[in-house]
Amino acid sequence: MPPVGFVSYRLSIRWLPDEASEPTDTVVLTGARRGTFLDTRFFKATKKLDWAFAGNRTQTTAPSFDKVEDSGVNTTLPDGTTLEVGEMINPETGKVTAFEEIWKDEEVVDVEAVLFVRNTAGTKWQARVGRWQHAMGRKDGIFWAWQGEKENNGNWTVRYSTDVGVAVKWLPMNEDTDDWVEGSMVQWEGDNWFILERGRACCWGASFAM
Repeated sequence: MPPVGFVSYRLSIRWLPDEASEPTDTVVLTGARRGTFLDTRFFKATKKLDWAFAGNRTQTTAPSFDKVEDSGVNTTLPDGTTLEVGEMINPETGKVTAFEEIWKDEEVVDVEAVLFVRNTAGTKWQARVGRWQHAMGRKDGIFWAWQGEKENNGNWTVRYSTDVGVAVKWLPMNEDTDDWVEGSMVQWEGDNWFILERGRACCWGASFAM
């Protein structure tokens, strides 16, 4: 069965000419069909947010509405990991810098395990892929994000979160989302949401702009 989503783990980053390291827990959730993604990166030592952004593979937008410059070329290595080489802004210097990243991808084939949503105001994004959930957005002009994972007992737990007081709301399970059709708009947690991508694409509702 072809994958309906991917979970990508960054194993290391090298800002040339420095040595490679991995100071963060970087996890990227991506839909296989439309390329929708949420990318969260938290520092391991401090638990603070490094950065987070969301969009799709052909046009990336940050919830802050600032363009994220991140271009690279991927090469599959003999051990199955992926080497990405390119240029992007180094958060420590604020300058565009050449980089090398090593990634490990996990395929998700369960069609019920992939869901991406964005509120109609464009201020909040949330996704579930496999055993992971990410969310990010702005509240009163302050950016927030969290990264969650399902435990072996089936309960969801927050691994990392910003200090902004945003209540964590897990996406509803599939038996409660029969009307959450790709391209449609639904009401959830007091807000209106676009259904950007699902693992099961039975049909399409109204179209919308990404």
